[in-house]
Amino acid sequence: MSECITNVLEYKGYKGTIEVDAQSDILFGHVQNLHNVNDIVSYEGETVKQLREDFENAIDDYLASLEDNAKNN
Repeated sequence: MSECITNVLEYKGYKGTIEVDAQSDILFGHVQNLHNVNDIVSYEGETVKQLREDFENAIDDYLASLEDNAKNN
Protein backbone atom coordinates (compact mmCIF):
# COMPACT_ATOMS: atom_id res chain seq x y z
CA MET A 1 0.00 0.00 0.00
CA SER A 2 1.40 3.39 -0.94
CA GLU A 3 0.85 6.67 0.85
CA CYS A 4 0.12 9.76 -1.16
CA ILE A 5 0.64 13.13 0.45
CA THR A 6 0.26 16.31 -1.57
CA ASN A 7 -0.14 19.90 -0.54
CA VAL A 8 -2.14 21.02 -3.58
CA LEU A 9 -5.74 20.44 -4.70
CA GLU A 10 -6.63 20.76 -8.39
CA TYR A 11 -10.03 21.25 -10.01
CA LYS A 12 -11.00 22.70 -13.40
CA GLY A 13 -7.48 24.03 -13.89
CA TYR A 14 -7.35 25.80 -10.53
CA LYS A 15 -4.91 24.96 -7.76
CA GLY A 16 -5.44 25.36 -4.06
CA THR A 17 -3.29 24.99 -0.99
CA ILE A 18 -3.85 22.54 1.85
CA GLU A 19 -3.04 23.97 5.26
CA VAL A 20 -3.66 22.70 8.79
CA ASP A 21 -4.79 24.63 11.87
CA ALA A 22 -3.82 22.12 14.56
CA GLN A 23 -5.33 24.19 17.37
CA SER A 24 -8.77 24.25 15.72
CA ASP A 25 -8.50 20.77 14.12
CA ILE A 26 -9.39 22.19 10.72
CA LEU A 27 -7.99 22.04 7.22
CA PHE A 28 -8.15 25.13 5.03
CA GLY A 29 -6.68 26.63 1.90
CA HIS A 30 -6.73 29.34 -0.74
CA VAL A 31 -6.99 29.16 -4.53
CA GLN A 32 -3.71 30.29 -6.10
CA ASN A 33 -4.30 31.00 -9.78
CA LEU A 34 -7.41 33.20 -10.00
CA HIS A 35 -8.20 35.48 -12.96
CA ASN A 36 -7.92 38.63 -10.86
CA VAL A 37 -4.98 38.78 -8.45
CA ASN A 38 -7.14 40.78 -6.01
CA ASP A 39 -9.74 37.99 -5.75
CA ILE A 40 -9.62 35.74 -2.70
CA VAL A 41 -11.22 32.31 -2.63
CA SER A 42 -10.81 30.16 0.46
CA TYR A 43 -12.26 26.87 1.67
CA GLU A 44 -12.14 24.63 4.72
CA GLY A 45 -13.14 21.27 6.14
CA GLU A 46 -12.61 18.96 9.07
CA THR A 47 -11.60 16.06 6.78
CA VAL A 48 -9.76 15.83 3.48
CA LYS A 49 -13.05 14.84 1.82
CA GLN A 50 -14.81 17.92 3.24
CA LEU A 51 -11.88 20.12 2.23
CA ARG A 52 -11.97 18.83 -1.35
CA GLU A 53 -15.76 19.27 -1.56
CA ASP A 54 -15.57 22.85 -0.25
CA PHE A 55 -12.67 23.60 -2.63
CA GLU A 56 -14.65 22.34 -5.64
CA ASN A 57 -17.78 24.24 -4.54
CA ALA A 58 -15.70 27.39 -4.08
CA ILE A 59 -14.32 27.08 -7.62
CA ASP A 60 -17.81 26.50 -9.05
CA ASP A 61 -19.10 29.57 -7.17
CA TYR A 62 -16.16 31.64 -8.35
CA LEU A 63 -16.73 30.66 -11.99
CA ALA A 64 -20.46 31.43 -11.66
CA SER A 65 -19.65 34.89 -10.26
CA LEU A 66 -17.27 35.55 -13.16
CA GLU A 67 -20.02 34.57 -15.59
CA ASP A 68 -22.57 36.80 -13.82
CA ASN A 69 -20.17 39.74 -13.85
CA ALA A 70 -19.51 39.26 -17.58
CA LYS A 71 -23.26 39.30 -18.29
CA ASN A 72 -23.77 42.48 -16.27
CA ASN A 73 -20.92 44.42 -17.92
